[in-house]
Amino acid sequence: MKQTLIHILLLMGLAGNLQGQMAMDTIELPEVKLVESRLKTHSIGSNIDIIDAELLGFSNSNKLADYLSVNTSFYIKQYGALATPTFRGTSSSHTLLLWNGVPINSIANGLSDLSILPLSTTDEVAIVHGGDGSVFGSGAMGGSIHFNSNTSFTPKKEIILNREIGSFGFKSKSLSLNHTAKDLSIQLLFHDLVDENNFEFRNITQIEHPMQTKDYGSVASKQTKVDVAYKINNSNQIFAHYWQTESDREVPQNMTTPFSDAKQYDNNTRMLISSISRIGNLSFKIKQAYLEEDFRYTELLKNIDSKYLTKNNLTDVDLRMHKGNYLFNIGTSLANKSVANNNYLDAGQKEKQTSLFYAVQFSNDFLHLNTVLRKEWQTSFEVPYIPTLAFSGEINPFLSFRFKYNRNFRSPTFNDRFWAGAGANGNPNLTPEDAWNKEGGFDYKSDVVEFSSTVYSLHISDMIVWQQQDNGNWMPDNVKEVWNRGLESNLKIKVKDLSMIANYSFTRSTSEITTDNLDISVGKQLRYVPFHKGNISFILSEGDLDFVFNQSYTGEVTTTYGSKEDKKLDAFILTDIAIRSEFKKSPISLECKVKNLLDKEYQT
Repeated sequence: MKQTLIHILLLMGLAGNLQGQMAMDTIELPEVKLVESRLKTHSIGSNIDIIDAELLGFSNSNKLADYLSVNTSFYIKQYGALATPTFRGTSSSHTLLLWNGVPINSIANGLSDLSILPLSTTDEVAIVHGGDGSVFGSGAMGGSIHFNSNTSFTPKKEIILNREIGSFGFKSKSLSLNHTAKDLSIQLLFHDLVDENNFEFRNITQIEHPMQTKDYGSVASKQTKVDVAYKINNSNQIFAHYWQTESDREVPQNMTTPFSDAKQYDNNTRMLISSISRIGNLSFKIKQAYLEEDFRYTELLKNIDSKYLTKNNLTDVDLRMHKGNYLFNIGTSLANKSVANNNYLDAGQKEKQTSLFYAVQFSNDFLHLNTVLRKEWQTSFEVPYIPTLAFSGEINPFLSFRFKYNRNFRSPTFNDRFWAGAGANGNPNLTPEDAWNKEGGFDYKSDVVEFSSTVYSLHISDMIVWQQQDNGNWMPDNVKEVWNRGLESNLKIKVKDLSMIANYSFTRSTSEITTDNLDISVGKQLRYVPFHKGNISFILSEGDLDFVFNQSYTGEVTTTYGSKEDKKLDAFILTDIAIRSEFKKSPISLECKVKNLLDKEYQT
């Protein structure tokens, strides 16, 4: 399907001052936001991408799933109303999402639905290739995605009104405000979206493949964000963040189902207060977060009404000391989690989680070394020690190398342990999934060209798989072993007003042991993991006008294993274009975007 979007933005303020401040914001960001973050501190040996503002554009309605699909080498599986990531061939629960350093994956099922996570222009979004379990804890096995509020104390006053209209009944509007004085920064964002999603498609499951209109799949969502920062003095700062997302969706079924009444309701509330204090070579940071997820899925024709409410109270403390070429970092966290689920035998479940990590870093002009050791204590199961050893070195001002060897894990979720009903039962005796990761790469950076390449090998054991028992019920167990290995490459070239950005990944992901007598997947590529994934973008800037051209390639994926032949989805190439203009002497900006320009048919 081909989709056209038009964005109209009104910037109320002095255009000259706004543009000058925007440039200063870009400079100030690393000082204000990233120096104190664990992501930046423990980035040694890691391959990290920052989402490019030129590709993001003006819109506040970009979905994280859509952006990653066409602008990165990660595979996003989209089915029904759900979109989940596959980083380095891992499963959807092996990618950790963090908001200002706080994990926001569902504590009920361990997943993050990328289709309901909007990419706001007020955020900085970083993507980490590979696991960081010793720093961020459970779930960060294949990779992690970090949403960081773009806080700066550069004086600024700005109001942005955004109106978007697109094909298939798409409408969006947002209001963002930024008031920043010398010591106080207040940023607000209100966003509302409605998408009827009534596009035409060719139904290949019916005789003669007739054209049909998908008239069930509408989405209505709202987003509210508040970011407040107060600088008491140069050594003490206080931050407060609030992020609420609401989504009501009609859940479409596959092409073989003529009618569906499935609906899904998601309401997520996230609150965070933090403070940073510095005394000489010491820094101290404390966070207090509250996360709430209210979920409901109904399918009245099948008598399904599934709902749960999760609550997570998290306290996190981080202490650092610089001494010469060394950095000593110790951190601890305490989480009180609860889930009320009408599919559990005991509807209310609670647990406590305590973690402690210690890191020592050494840095000089040539070598950067990072060692980390983490230990967690859970109410219901034992978590092993999680170590990391990473280093990087600079060969010359343009070329550097890096290496990382670490252990990662994923704790069994509440659903894995306590589910009861609908022909399935949880297993309270599950243990954490265990993974060992090795990766190495190099980075080249000049004024014109940036290139990086990484090879990796990831072994996962005790992987949790739901299996059918002799009585016909399904139950999870630690039975699977997987080996993921591959290559990732990124290239950026900028010559005057023309920029090119390209990404490519080769992923080989295989089962190493059989999980039961009927398992025929050993040695085969895992389902929904393409061997090849890549994209290329060109950005041409001419005065007030920007033109963006993007092509993304997704290789074929296996969907079902067969005794004679496996079922697969074909490879496909998608083409998107965008034209936008930000007038220097006017408060109006315009953007027009066409997705799937060539109207390519594809399935994921």
